[in-house]
Amino acid sequence: MSSNPPVETEQEASLVERAINGEVAAFTELYDCYHDRIYRHVFYRVARSEDAEDLTQQVFLRAWRALGRYRQTGSPFVAWLFTIAHNEIVSFYRRQRPTSSLDDEVGDWPSDERLEGVAEVRLEHERVRRAMTRLKPEQQQVLSMRFLESLEYRDIAAALGKSEGNVRVMQHRAIERLRQILEEGARA
Repeated sequence: MSSNPPVETEQEASLVERAINGEVAAFTELYDCYHDRIYRHVFYRVARSEDAEDLTQQVFLRAWRALGRYRQTGSPFVAWLFTIAHNEIVSFYRRQRPTSSLDDEVGDWPSDERLEGVAEVRLEHERVRRAMTRLKPEQQQVLSMRFLESLEYRDIAAALGKSEGNVRVMQHRAIERLRQILEEGARA
């Protein structure tokens, strides 16, 4: 997957307007710009590439179908996509409990001498991801949007329908709670 540079606000507004008017090429360009960011966000929440791919496609399908109801409010289009992604992730977990085979995990690891380092990084990543699942859903979303996607507070606030101050407080509380969870796990 290639990472496309973010589109400028005016360019995005033009693309969104054209996509709302049914121009498939404009929506395709929005898809190309935001696919990787949505995929990373979803993958971090579900941890299996197959599920993340399916959910990411579902996000863009839902966005395409709902585009006529989208209103440009000054917040980036990607904030709306993150809202759809959040709803898809919630639905995903309601439908099924994720499982992961150890064979699947080991099959993805490199076979060279760096295996130990890669394993340590993956274990730490998994430890943090599991700790994040113990946070409230909105706290998970705030941390993911802020630190994985590097969204600005105003964009997160727009996506969640909250004030910037509220998002900052949620982030602070989420980080404190995450620290407590990780420390509890280290002592156990």
